[in-house]
Amino acid sequence: MPFFDDTGVKTEVERGPLWSAFSTFASQLERMIVVNLGWSVQLLPAIIGIAFFQLPTWLRLLLIIYTLAALPPATAALYGVTHEVADDEHINPDVVRDMLRRLALPGLKTLTPLYGSLGFLAWAAQNTGSILLVSALLQLALLIELVSAHYWGPLLVENPQHSALAVLRDSLLMVWRYPSQTALLTGAVALALLLGTISIGGLFLAVPVIIALLQTYMFRTIKQGNHGTVTSY
Repeated sequence: MPFFDDTGVKTEVERGPLWSAFSTFASQLERMIVVNLGWSVQLLPAIIGIAFFQLPTWLRLLLIIYTLAALPPATAALYGVTHEVADDEHINPDVVRDMLRRLALPGLKTLTPLYGSLGFLAWAAQNTGSILLVSALLQLALLIELVSAHYWGPLLVENPQHSALAVLRDSLLMVWRYPSQTALLTGAVALALLLGTISIGGLFLAVPVIIALLQTYMFRTIKQGNHGTVTSY
């Protein structure tokens, strides 16, 4: 198949959210890889800043700060693209530009504090190890928030104007109301991460966009099963 060949998204057989995610990825393979690479490139400055100790401290900090600032908008755009793909749209530069234009600022405003809270909980849990009860509670809170993160991207795409607190609230409600679907999604995401970690270049070529597809399709499945209403708003 030539690069960027318009073969279309294969939707003729509906086999659930997990199958749909992998089928959609395969049907636009080259485009998906390009989108994934565009997201993964935002990680490179932080990797360089962390790995190359011989660089000046100010430069290393600048590289890390760039990644921390660039990832939330890039992630929001990634979920926007997967949302369009789930609607049987072909990935093209116009779609990517439109998602960046529409979701970059909401992603920065909403996902930055959410990701920051994950980092804070991880740091706090690690640094309160001597206080067993506090450490256990922080680890539980971290685990719950990590699971709720499955729905942050799809919720943001559906309601870009919502605050970080609203997205967190609604994602926690989804975890509470749909535990079996969330557990299935968690297993699929964990498997994708495992395969991507042990494969050569998997995390840079495919895994983030596959995870976004898995989460997008599961979110849609839950929404359709609940007649279009999945959150408290």
